[in-house]
Amino acid sequence: MKQSFGSGKTIFEALESAASGLGFTTFFVGITAKDQLAKVEARESISSFLEQKFGAKKGSSESHDLHVLVDLEKKSVEATPSSVFVEGFYSKYERGIAQTFHYCFKCKGRGCAFCSFSGKLSKDSVQELLEKFFLPAFESKESRFHGCGREDADVLMLGNGRPFVIEVVSPKKRSVELKLLESEINSAFEGRIAVHGLGFCGKGKIVFFKSAVFEKIYCAHCESASPIPKEKILGLAGKKFDVLQFTPERVEKRRALMERKKYAEIRRVPAVAAHRFDLVVLASHGMYVKEFVSGDSGRTRPSISSLLGAECICAALDVLEIISKDINCETFSNVFR
Repeated sequence: MKQSFGSGKTIFEALESAASGLGFTTFFVGITAKDQLAKVEARESISSFLEQKFGAKKGSSESHDLHVLVDLEKKSVEATPSSVFVEGFYSKYERGIAQTFHYCFKCKGRGCAFCSFSGKLSKDSVQELLEKFFLPAFESKESRFHGCGREDADVLMLGNGRPFVIEVVSPKKRSVELKLLESEINSAFEGRIAVHGLGFCGKGKIVFFKSAVFEKIYCAHCESASPIPKEKILGLAGKKFDVLQFTPERVEKRRALMERKKYAEIRRVPAVAAHRFDLVVLASHGMYVKEFVSGDSGRTRPSISSLLGAECICAALDVLEIISKDINCETFSNVFR
């Protein structure tokens, strides 16, 4: 919140108004002024006021709950809460739910026939559903969602779930009972999404997500254009393949055009029929599993289609597990707490 001082209103009165109603235990003060001595004196007096009035303590420039910016030239005070970071795991049991909110790329959010005049690419997203509870709980108006990778909107996220961090921007409240919040979310969206292991964390967890390498285990529900001998499909089990993937056609507008070296291991073949079969696949980080099944018009080599000598597609895909070679996902929530 921004307040002005002068004309009968002291800088401390403006500061009290700006910080009123905000939950914080640490702060950092920034001063804008031409006079260096005035900057030092103002920082000391304002810090002392915040300590006495709100019982808060000085934080560092990297770690604080509230950032106070005082402009002595323009006579203004602005108090901005730092983001709150909450980590956890989410599961997704319904297809058609994206991970994050995305405006329609055709109309840029205005609404058009392509997006059924909704202005966005999917009706719901994990981020938007969680916001319904996180934003009121923390008294915020905005969030940013950081997932440990992402699955397509039509892909289920099963097993232990996908690690994520939701960043609550400029929250008025910082202390929330996360177990209760978790229970409310799971009750409201039963059968659609669920979360578990919610806990406060630092910004460092997001950095970790961006740099970490994870394998995934998928169940690919495949269909073939022509019947394939059962023995041929079962013969894939236990085999590991080095795979070359050129950027798939479906993502080439938003991904760099290049060939990527990946690997895939067929763990099991749990179901087989004449034109349908399921494959449990361990895939390397960043591998496009749908294209590993279809071949993507020769862009992925080898593919299930080429290995079986029949045109196949991945009719549906489920993520069963996310694996870190360095960290067990079951203890993931203990990192960067």
